[in-house]
Amino acid sequence: MRSVFVRNIFLAMAMVSAVALASCGDDDEPAGTGPTGSMSGTIQFRGPWPASGSIYVTVNSVYPPTGAPDAFTAAITPAMLTPQRTYDWSLSGIEVGTYAAILIGWRGGPGNDRCLGMYWEHIDSLGVMSNCDPADPGISPLEVPVTKGANTTNLDMVADLNLAD
Repeated sequence: MRSVFVRNIFLAMAMVSAVALASCGDDDEPAGTGPTGSMSGTIQFRGPWPASGSIYVTVNSVYPPTGAPDAFTAAITPAMLTPQRTYDWSLSGIEVGTYAAILIGWRGGPGNDRCLGMYWEHIDSLGVMSNCDPADPGISPLEVPVTKGANTTNLDMVADLNLAD
């Protein structure tokens, strides 16, 4: 009787181990996340740097943005700019999908946010007002696709720092 009980316990443990091993995948993504890619570009800054607040590149699944962005860079500082007042930005770990807007934002504190620029078809101009509305009717940001393991490049923008105040 005892040997039957031990055999059943051993069989149950073997089945649990087999199920656990079978459920392990061989994908290269961290547990709990989907496939990711990255994006990058260059920002040309115009105007004087704001005396306060922080500047970021934001990735947004809706436009105009509502709530927090889907992803954002670390704060960009004047020390990070080239002598030509450009900054090469990049973001990795962006979930695969299509994003409605890539914006340059200034955050002066809770409820004090401004758009300084956006990625759209004319990279040499802003296309956006400080409240993130299009500068003219018919202007809209370009959608940006992110694919697994790939870097979406040349997302170049202009930022008007005068819009921060």
